[in-house]
This record gives sequence, C-alpha cells and structure tokens, in this order.
Amino acid sequence: MEDKNLTCSAFLNSSKRDHGFILLEVLIAITILSIVILGLYGFFASSLNAFNDSKNETKALMIAKSLMNEFRNNKMREADISDSPVENFPDFTYDRITIRYEDDFITPMIEPLIINKTTVKVKWKRNGKDASSEISIIYQAK
Repeated sequence: MEDKNLTCSAFLNSSKRDHGFILLEVLIAITILSIVILGLYGFFASSLNAFNDSKNETKALMIAKSLMNEFRNNKMREADISDSPVENFPDFTYDRITIRYEDDFITPMIEPLIINKTTVKVKWKRNGKDASSEISIIYQAK
C-alpha cells in the first residue's frame, strides 16, 4: 500500500514543467512514428504493384500454355488469330501466328523439310501501358 501512495504522491507533487516535457516527448515520438509509417506505406504500395504485375504475368503464361495446348490438340492446322479476347479473362487478348520455314538447301533431292514456328502472345494493360507474354513451339509440318 505504501508503494502506491508514494507513486501517486510523486506524480501529484511533480511540477507543471515536467508535465510539459512529457507532452513534448510524446509529440516527438508520434512525429517520428508517423514518418516511419509513411516510409513503410510507400514500400508496401510498391510491393503490392509488383505482386499484381507478377499475378498478371502468371495468368498470361497459363493462358498462353492453355491456348498452345488447344492448338496442338487441333493438329496444329488452325488459322492465325489477332487480338482475340480470352474467354473468362476479359482483360486479356491474344495473337497466334504461325511462320513457315522451308529448307530447300539441305535436302534438295528429297522433298523439302518444312518447319513451322507458332507463337501465342497474350496481351494486357499494365498501369495503362501494353504488356505481353509469349510462348512458341517449333515443329515439323506434315
């Protein structure tokens, strides 16, 4: 009991100058804490943007792989596509382009070797700018 009375009496007997000093310390601590929190806010905001960019990049690669598998399952004989919307992903579009290469020099006596390269390019907007991701497959035409 005596300890509580000593603490209360010490607080009540302190001068007004000590109260002002404590208030100033609290204000300085709040200011420093605010500056630190503002700095951390910028870090978390940029981390969130990087996370969203990574998420869209992953989605685009998954879409491209899915479209390429669909193309392969259809015996790789479909026409080229440009700026086609991606089903279930309204923010994404894609191009599928096939380039044909013929090799007349290596096998001139036999029929020429025909190689195709098909590229699926998935596009979306990143912070108002165009972004894209693509995959390619090289195969012998039949």
